[in-house]
Amino acid sequence: MGFADARAIYIERASALYRNTGLLNKAVNTLPRHLIFGCALHVHARHAFDPAAPALTLTRLQKLSAEHGGVSPGRVAAQVLLLRKLGFLDTRPADDRRQRLLEPTGKMVSEDHRWLMAQLTPLEPLGLFRLTEAERSTPEFALAFRLTRAATPDEVTAFVQRHPTIAFFITRDGGYSMLLELLWEWQKSGSTSVAFDVMATAGAFCVSKSQIWNLLHAAEAQGLIRTEAPAWRLISLNEQLLVDFDAWFADKANEIAAIATQARDLWSEYRPK
Repeated sequence: MGFADARAIYIERASALYRNTGLLNKAVNTLPRHLIFGCALHVHARHAFDPAAPALTLTRLQKLSAEHGGVSPGRVAAQVLLLRKLGFLDTRPADDRRQRLLEPTGKMVSEDHRWLMAQLTPLEPLGLFRLTEAERSTPEFALAFRLTRAATPDEVTAFVQRHPTIAFFITRDGGYSMLLELLWEWQKSGSTSVAFDVMATAGAFCVSKSQIWNLLHAAEAQGLIRTEAPAWRLISLNEQLLVDFDAWFADKANEIAAIATQARDLWSEYRPK
């Protein structure tokens, strides 16, 4: 097993993460949304591992999200409302009555663990990281990962700038899911001409058909894909798109493996024996 196997595992698992999960897509399935989700868990993890560390508040989450991804306070507030609706965040009174603490629920930690397993499982064929059974079965391992994954704003920006082709998809609603669906079809068929269903993709990932249409037209304008049949029923993938995805996946795999290795050491030190 090698790179192609790891890539295949990743595409299958990452695509399956949010297929037919409804509003969960609106909670995490773009880079800005995932950044807010991750920042909330990072603050929560710091407090979980060190009770003296500040607890999560809306103000603290807005500040961190702005620093790391330029996300506006209004967008963070809207996402917090959605995360509460989905049962990912609870609130409780703080010592300062002007503030209310936000508390990630077990459901949120479990969802993050599910995401993390989709990132880490493909690393085994690359020899970068092999999950233990405890890491696979214990959601709290994700908190150690979130605590360790404390990239600076410059590092986040640099990573996106290194991979502008993939950034085009991951920053747009439904974009990354659409890309993964196209790549999944490419892997199954072995051909860069792949079948595609606009309506099915829109329904599976909780976006409108017009959003998928817009994404397809924008990707074609970028020279990343080309339509080969009416209504985008057959799409040709540019070879450079595949090359760029491989470069992004390799970079991401090495970064995730390094963080997971540090998280393992941290978790081993703090988890109940």
